[in-house]
Amino acid sequence: MNDTLTERLERFVWDKLFDDRTGMFYNYLADGASRASDGLPSPDLISRMIPNPGGYGTGMEDCMLNAGIMMDAVLSQYEAVGDPALGQKAACIWRGMKLCASVSPQSGFLPRGVSPDDCMSHYIDTSRDQYTNWIYGAFRFYASPLCEEEQRESIRRCLRAMAEKFEREVTAENDWSFLREDGQIGIVGKMWGELWPHEYLRLPMLYLLTWKATGDPHYRDLYMHYRDEAIDKTLQFVPGTGATYVGVQLQFSMLLVTELDDDVSVRTRLYPLMHAMADAYEALSVRCAEQLMTPQGKEWLEIPYASWEKSRFRYAGCVGGLGYFVPEPSDFREHESYYPLRAVGEGIMIAASCPGHRVSDDALDRLCRMAAFVDYDRHRTCAPIALLGGYWKTMANRSS
Repeated sequence: MNDTLTERLERFVWDKLFDDRTGMFYNYLADGASRASDGLPSPDLISRMIPNPGGYGTGMEDCMLNAGIMMDAVLSQYEAVGDPALGQKAACIWRGMKLCASVSPQSGFLPRGVSPDDCMSHYIDTSRDQYTNWIYGAFRFYASPLCEEEQRESIRRCLRAMAEKFEREVTAENDWSFLREDGQIGIVGKMWGELWPHEYLRLPMLYLLTWKATGDPHYRDLYMHYRDEAIDKTLQFVPGTGATYVGVQLQFSMLLVTELDDDVSVRTRLYPLMHAMADAYEALSVRCAEQLMTPQGKEWLEIPYASWEKSRFRYAGCVGGLGYFVPEPSDFREHESYYPLRAVGEGIMIAASCPGHRVSDDALDRLCRMAAFVDYDRHRTCAPIALLGGYWKTMANRSS
């Protein structure tokens, strides 16, 4: 990717998706919006949980997913080019991550995002996915020379609060789920029990990072309590199945565990799956790029996004005493304009996150061509964040 193209991609991400008031990257630009944080629900609507308790479809529901990938992208760029000025970008991202992890009156609760109108308002439901990318981003920043001691101390405080929350709430009585901000079980908070294979490392990875960051042996004991069973069940995952964001979060989880756990047997067991993941998702990235770099793909990439108020919502059930109305995918057109582009970058991220795996020249070329194919004046989603993440992760690995 040449410097001009990289600048265009980064300018879109930082100028259109990022809001300096909160330090967060938002989801999409609605029609007529100059940036993604325009037209979000007001603090009053958020307090009323309109349109739903998780903020699904509003444009502020994936800020922490974006934060984890962007932190990794910036730190990978630093590892590739060595520019200390990138510390300012990492600090901006951490400011948003810290705000999100500390804004709730319920210690350890991590909202999906925060309103830039007052830098406080947020929805009361979140997900293990938001925690996973936050934890991985914190892990990357904590270990980086760009992280200052004051920032490391704030990471330790946030991790301890999250670990205390999970220890307190992720119990059989709560169906192994952490709780919403109102103390009820939400939609995507289950951390143990009956899970998909890619989800089992999410709980122990938090305890492991908290132990390593704080030195508190209590979190070592919690990590060890879950570790071996979590690895056994993780190894049941079939590489290439599920969406690429599923693969990213699993690969991030395995990378954190294999880097922080000194037990050689952990790497011996997980590395084969990590390599199989790299092969499968790198190939998937190439296929998605081929599908998008067509006249039809160009139309998909330029599909306009209606503001959340103009979207059609369907009733998805009552959970924890609250009704959930979520957007129809056909209205948001995510399957055409968002997920395939995201998959191009996420597939390369998965491959580049595997120790010892070298992303092929062909796959890297497809990623760069895909980035050049996007018209950033007409594209409306946060999917280019994944292109940035995949590119710099690859560059960092090639420079090491």
